[in-house]
Amino acid sequence: MKLLVITNLFPPQELGGYGRAMADFAWGLEQRGHKLDVCSSDAPYLLQSSLSVQLQANVQRCLHLKGTFLNGVHHLNDPSARHHIDQHNQQQIQAVINTTAYDGVLLGNLDLIGVEILKPLLRTNLPLLHHIGYTTAPFPANQHPSANNYRMVAASEAVKHCLANQALQTQTIPVVYPGARCDLFGPSATKRLLPAPLNRSNSPEITLGQPGHPLRICFAGLMMATKSPHTIAEALLSLKQRGINAKLSFAGDSFQEGYKEAIQAYLNQHNLQDDVQWFGQLSRSQLARFFGLHHVAIFPSVHPEAFGIVAAEAIASGLILATSGVGGAAELIEDRVSGFRFKPGNSGDLAKILEEICTLTPEQLRSIAQHGEQRIRSQFSVEKAAAQLEQLFQASRPDVNNANKLDNLGHITL
Repeated sequence: MKLLVITNLFPPQELGGYGRAMADFAWGLEQRGHKLDVCSSDAPYLLQSSLSVQLQANVQRCLHLKGTFLNGVHHLNDPSARHHIDQHNQQQIQAVINTTAYDGVLLGNLDLIGVEILKPLLRTNLPLLHHIGYTTAPFPANQHPSANNYRMVAASEAVKHCLANQALQTQTIPVVYPGARCDLFGPSATKRLLPAPLNRSNSPEITLGQPGHPLRICFAGLMMATKSPHTIAEALLSLKQRGINAKLSFAGDSFQEGYKEAIQAYLNQHNLQDDVQWFGQLSRSQLARFFGLHHVAIFPSVHPEAFGIVAAEAIASGLILATSGVGGAAELIEDRVSGFRFKPGNSGDLAKILEEICTLTPEQLRSIAQHGEQRIRSQFSVEKAAAQLEQLFQASRPDVNNANKLDNLGHITL
């Protein structure tokens, strides 16, 4: 199939998981033999060459944003300017679909582009799959496109549930998880062993949290309050007060002005600065090595997440995940089987979980990590997501044999 991808930001220009997910979908579909073009905006102030994804797709940064993502989200409020941008974007999309025969369109995040970009697409017979990667709808219920060729796809069961709560018809919305590039994570990718006792080397069995054997915990993501990395800093203090030796690493860009500095001030105030390392934005290969230095990854978001790609990547790396489980993030693990849940925003509960992890035997730790890794690789891989999208596009082709397939797909299980 020849497919067109339309999204607001595309790597290496991106902020978080949504842009990366669209690039991963494109990669996965290419691996299955499909040809892709991409239309996105040009936001060079977000340029992070380390986040680029190797694709054969032709990426056109021809769309304009009705605002900026520089130092937060800022909307353009002038109605005339917004209308002019809508016209430009519609003309660009119309030109693209006039010059190339596509079999379908995969839509991603439309923030600062707007649903107005759908206008030329809805006039075609092209199957339009709109992957919703937020727990809020991309438009009010009364603006839901009525065209038969438009179909939403949810990034998790939590997203599907939230869309239903916003009065959108979700009975036939399939769930396609963003997934992890499992091929890029874990010892087989990094060629490095995980720290003991997660590896099965011949080294002596150790007890974590003791002098000389600190519990190594990490966070990867944007530094902002809704991601709640400050909860980990508070938990680190609790562990120290309980006599548990732990080391903490933060990876990711600052997104909220002054937030990272506030965490650093807290750590300095409690003499924890020597127990914490700071890393900026990491490439995928760097992130894989980063995860491979730790025992536990923490996903502490307090705002409902659509999924949690970085959490899936950490589990695929062989780490134990401790998660607040908000939104779709709850679907990644089974509590105390393939990871641990703690109360969102509750540093005391997180510290209690981390202390419990230190009491587990090496065999118990490895069992939880391995159950998690197997779960991610079997249920939440990009390869599986690409296969699901392929099936949806094929079922959406306008022929007699496929006329009723969409209504029967639901949550695809391959």
